[in-house]
Amino acid sequence: MSFDLDHLIERRQLRRKLSVWRIIAVIALFILVIGSSMSLILDAADLTTKKDQIAKIVFAGTIVGQERKLKLIKDLEKDDHVKGVVVSINSPGGATSGGEAIYDALVELRKKKPVVASMDALAASAGYMIALPAERIFARRTSITGSIGVLFQYTDVSKLMGTVGVEMRSIKSAPLKAEPNPFSGKNPEAEAMIAKMIDDSYQWFVDLVAENRPFDRARALELADGRVVTGGQALELQLVDELGGPEEAKNWLIKQHNLDTNLKLVEWKPEPISQSFPFGFASRMMASLLPQPIIDLFAQRNDAVQLDGLVSVWQAQKNEQ
Repeated sequence: MSFDLDHLIERRQLRRKLSVWRIIAVIALFILVIGSSMSLILDAADLTTKKDQIAKIVFAGTIVGQERKLKLIKDLEKDDHVKGVVVSINSPGGATSGGEAIYDALVELRKKKPVVASMDALAASAGYMIALPAERIFARRTSITGSIGVLFQYTDVSKLMGTVGVEMRSIKSAPLKAEPNPFSGKNPEAEAMIAKMIDDSYQWFVDLVAENRPFDRARALELADGRVVTGGQALELQLVDELGGPEEAKNWLIKQHNLDTNLKLVEWKPEPISQSFPFGFASRMMASLLPQPIIDLFAQRNDAVQLDGLVSVWQAQKNEQ
């Protein structure tokens, strides 16, 4: 009887100890999650931005909405530690409206900070457009740039549908509603409507070039025939100002604006996609526990945009053998 009582007491004591350790483990896990989340937030803030510097912002790939980059430009505008900005471009262009939004944001930035542009391998069409607000444009000798113009493309599958015996019917409020239509064949009135849209945006693009480059509008029109050129050719045509890369652009900024020669070139990046999750801090804590491939999927989903409508983009055509 005494043995059973002692055994019961020992079991109760063991349970108490296990309960205490479980509580400690839960508290430790909670502290770990909080610590990881705070570390993520501090990393996003980037402590290097607390020093005087020349900031670099990179535009790479197809230009679309770029909301996070537009916010980053606003942050650069407000940060007193940023003494100048290098806009690094490696883009074939993209949505004309996306290029317009970035152009306007960089114009506002230049009112507060000196801005220069540096072209990498490719800065064509809307990629060239976003370089225009810079007070000096640098390009590599072998960069591809130019392609000043606007494009609208659509597919005509009416003959294919006739071949397979499929007919698309529609009831519209007016003849030009939902035109051009890939299912109804060529429509001269619709194409004339689109041509007017393209010309309106094209003339606006030409105006931007004439306003920002050292030649008149007539010369801008000559160069806005859709041609692409190398950085060396662009220098001769006065589409860019100097050959070089981001370091040369930074050095020019320092010399031109009498800045501290010890200023470092620091790349600014948008906040991690995990910071944009809904439900605020709780979501950020959960995001800190997710593997990076999952975070990347969210980023790709946010950036996935179909280039419908007017585009200013250049892409080399493949040769048909």
